Amino acid sequence: MATVYLCIGTQKTGTTMLQAFMRNNPEALAEQGYCYPDMGPELSGKLYKNRNAHFLLRPGLDVEKSKRQMEMGYHIVEKAAKEYPYIVLSDEIIWYNCRIKPNFWEDILSDFGKINCKVKVVVYLRRQDDLVLSLWNQKVKGRTEISKDFKQWLGEDMDHFPLDYYEHLKFIESKVGRENLLVRVYENGQFEGEEKTLLSDYLKTIGVVFNDKFDVEDEVKNEGLTNNFVEIRRILNSITGHEEMSEFFRQAVLNANQCQKELYPEEKTSIFSYEDRVAFLKPFEESSKKTAEEFLGRSDGVLFRKPVLNLPAWNPDSSAIYRDIVAYMIEIFCLQKNQIDQLKNELHDLKKEVRSMKNGMVFRGYQKIRGALKKDQEQTAN
Repeated sequence: MATVYLCIGTQKTGTTMLQAFMRNNPEALAEQGYCYPDMGPELSGKLYKNRNAHFLLRPGLDVEKSKRQMEMGYHIVEKAAKEYPYIVLSDEIIWYNCRIKPNFWEDILSDFGKINCKVKVVVYLRRQDDLVLSLWNQKVKGRTEISKDFKQWLGEDMDHFPLDYYEHLKFIESKVGRENLLVRVYENGQFEGEEKTLLSDYLKTIGVVFNDKFDVEDEVKNEGLTNNFVEIRRILNSITGHEEMSEFFRQAVLNANQCQKELYPEEKTSIFSYEDRVAFLKPFEESSKKTAEEFLGRSDGVLFRKPVLNLPAWNPDSSAIYRDIVAYMIEIFCLQKNQIDQLKNELHDLKKEVRSMKNGMVFRGYQKIRGALKKDQEQTAN
């Protein structure tokens, strides 16, 4: 029986980097009996090709299509399980969606059992104040409909997201069993493995031994926007009519953000004040204590060890924002120019192909047939 390590997030715990690492190292993983199956764009999505567990969450509006995609996903896993003793699947959306989709755990445990696989669930927990701030940044960056400021978004849109970790873990535990639930903490200073990094911790958790056969040069990180650029993007999101160009604008803001961050490093500030953070974390203290005690075996009940930093509040600096707006616009122009140049090259190639056709035998034959048809039409008309 093969073991499926199902990595369910949470979001903003380095999942993008970990998924890319796994997908980029199939040979090194295979040598240790591990497989990170490639599900293809139909099952993983065009934008999230590395999230190979996404087929488990297929929407149910088109019942037949969803059923077919689920069957395709399980077939790929079943085929891999006949060759490899360990299969790794990952999608951070499972952390909160597993409770929205009825009978999620019951169904997947049954379905994996049918293909002779047992399931172990891996989850990383990030301190709730850091998590929600990073989530808001991500939402503004990637979704055109998010135009609320942080406080408004936090007060209105976070009810569905499980931040009571103990309660949610107990729910998952009741479905998969304590022995099949591997809980880790996303925090510098708490990572295990030889390098004491997130990657080394992750590999140790699933039983992979890192060696020089693994390639870490192409790590993909899902970095957040600096305060200036998240504000620029948030304002842009409030303007209707640009939804179809969302990915174009998103790439431009990412490019400008990276460039300006290197040229003008931001002072460490926060839009989530120290007082608000402390008040926000207060209701989760007991939950975090129980999580540390029961799921990590910590007698001190400490889940997160990093102190809450008392950072100065971020206030918009008009001159810096003007500078970053200009950088953003230049990135847009550069992307447009690249697209125009690409289209020009394609047009040039097409024209060249047409000219070669005109000089070729096929085209001359077509001209003779066309001339004969025209002559026949003229004779018929007369």
